[in-house]
Amino acid sequence: MTKTALDVTCWGVFGNSGLRSSGGRTNARMPLISSIYMGDSQDMRNRVAEHRARGYIGHSVKIGDDLADDAARISASLADKRPGEFFIVDANGGMSVETALRMLRLLPHGLDFVLEAPCTTWRECLSPCRRTDVLIIFDELSLSDASIVQLIADDFAEGIGLKISKNGGLTRGRRHRGICLAAGYTLSVQETTRSDIAFAAFVHMGQTVPERQLRCLLECRDIVLLKTADGNFRIEDGRVHAPDAPGLGVTPRLDVLGEPVVSYRWE
Repeated sequence: MTKTALDVTCWGVFGNSGLRSSGGRTNARMPLISSIYMGDSQDMRNRVAEHRARGYIGHSVKIGDDLADDAARISASLADKRPGEFFIVDANGGMSVETALRMLRLLPHGLDFVLEAPCTTWRECLSPCRRTDVLIIFDELSLSDASIVQLIADDFAEGIGLKISKNGGLTRGRRHRGICLAAGYTLSVQETTRSDIAFAAFVHMGQTVPERQLRCLLECRDIVLLKTADGNFRIEDGRVHAPDAPGLGVTPRLDVLGEPVVSYRWE
């Protein structure tokens, strides 16, 4: 069993029951979000259309290259926006304060999106946040209790992208979720680890977020070829629902994961 599988064992024991004991599940069908990698503007528009045809109502559009090209990518991706759709424009911290502001000024008026992680540091992100009416969300800069509390105290953003492994696992992620919900923030629940087991973990976390404050989940399983577990995660019209099975609701494929690197005995 790989180290990933060891993490899964711990999640399977504590994950679902711990999440349920802290507020139950919504039983809502949760919207999935596409991941539209950076390309030329027409290609990105086409890929948004392909995901829309598969039922997706949310799209994460990647930018961070030339500022004029980025403005064109955003405009093209949103060109066919339908009622009820939402767009996250994700710079992954790749812009300077100057390029972020100049790029935003190149956009047509009235485009409806949120900007995720425009710059690398807290101070850099603060400048465009205070000088534009574009809504901003954080992910890489909201990884600890202290950073999230500071984000709220500074009235610095409208929500966060909660990535379970980066935020310290389900236990800490649950605490970050609670802090953000108390502040009225919107959450995207995601994971940087791409696997069936990681998907199961954050689907259950998402199932504990009130529907009005849950922006989306990321369908990470279609990015990897190796299948590590089986579970009944129903996806219909771009939305997913967590199963009621014990633990995370998945059965690990032990023949794929291999032999354990360490074992624990619970008394």
